[in-house]
Amino acid sequence: MSKLYSPDFPFRPAGLPFHYGWVIAIASAASMVASIPGQTIGVNVFNDELIVALGLTRSQVALAYFIGTAVSGAILLWAGKIYDRIGARRLIVASSISLGLSLFYLSVVDWIPLAIARLWSLQGALNWMLVASITVGFFLIRFTGQGFVTMAGRNMVAKWWEYHRGKVLPFTGIGVSVCFSLAPIVFYELIQATDWRIAWRVLGLALALGVAFFGWLIFRDNPQECGLSVDGGIAPGEKQKDNPEFSVVRDFTRAEAIRNFAFWIYNGIFALQALFITAYVFHVLDLAQQLGIPDKRILGLFLPSAVIGGLISIGVGWYSDRFRLKYFAAFMASGIALSAAALVVPVEGFLIPAIIIGMSITSGCFGPISGAFIARYYGVSHIGAISGVFMSSMIIASATGPLLFSYCKDYTGSYFAAFVATLIGAIALVIASFWADNPQRKLKREE
Repeated sequence: MSKLYSPDFPFRPAGLPFHYGWVIAIASAASMVASIPGQTIGVNVFNDELIVALGLTRSQVALAYFIGTAVSGAILLWAGKIYDRIGARRLIVASSISLGLSLFYLSVVDWIPLAIARLWSLQGALNWMLVASITVGFFLIRFTGQGFVTMAGRNMVAKWWEYHRGKVLPFTGIGVSVCFSLAPIVFYELIQATDWRIAWRVLGLALALGVAFFGWLIFRDNPQECGLSVDGGIAPGEKQKDNPEFSVVRDFTRAEAIRNFAFWIYNGIFALQALFITAYVFHVLDLAQQLGIPDKRILGLFLPSAVIGGLISIGVGWYSDRFRLKYFAAFMASGIALSAAALVVPVEGFLIPAIIIGMSITSGCFGPISGAFIARYYGVSHIGAISGVFMSSMIIASATGPLLFSYCKDYTGSYFAAFVATLIGAIALVIASFWADNPQRKLKREE
């Protein structure tokens, strides 16, 4: 097994005529794409099929999604240490296979309660059995997909790039954004061409066989184990030399990081984005009916948002290597505020452009900031443990969003109150971002 995962097997990255960090950046992007079946944007198009197959209400499915996602997020709080112990390569192989098997489970999620009911001599599956079955399925894909598959790729890049991390991430991020935006349409067409069970099995096979092999072949945890250097010897820019914003004076432990004010501001921004975007995507077809927009038109908004977001990502990544990261965090929070404002006041001529621009800003900032934040503020020695808390917050928030929005619709008849709350929270985070300073700056002054 040690030979199988040797950094120089089946080829030596140090023997290639270019810096292997570029390959790592592309491999990281591929892992982000591979996580789509475990992301909300990859699940939402299956919701109506699940509601019919299981005979549940939309709120019951949202509740199952909340429980499954929240439990996975809570476990991920501690599971992040696994990354620090086994590295990206072993983790991507294990998590890809696990996500693939989880999709196979979901393809028979309605059969399992029926089989149990027959064993218990019941005339049919009880409602709680149906809810429990889908909850387990949601837990499995969220824990393996949004959790470990995403973690393996994102943290790996942080170890291979330091001063030029912001420039590298956006170029691969464009492809990721486009793939995420196309996923609902592609999955929808796959379901229409086959059925929802076969669609999940096709995706499961692609992950368990294709992505797992790709990860084993290409992934390498860090440049040092390959006999290479961070950034491939590319010198830092003039503004980065001796700048405490870009130089890690001391690596933080997880306990130290979570006591830092800035950590929770970034956590708050990404958690609110996860909550809002997940709720929006989860209820997008129902929201389309409420707004009087055709299904295909509202699904089609993801593509222009991805393209514009990709361009924004390049700009944010490029300039984040020159300026303080907290300003870009404020910019990201403003994108959430704009999207929410558009839905609070759905004025014709403003609604669609504002949604596209707001979503573009949040998606464009997501990659560069999430890929640089922990490594720049707290170092990489405990990046798995710290990112476990960071991702746990996002996952739990993404679990909460669909349920809260669903209950808001059930009790008020619309999503208006939920959009207002999102807008208020986003504005508060925009303001708080200006005090989210890099703790390395203080350490540099104390030297």
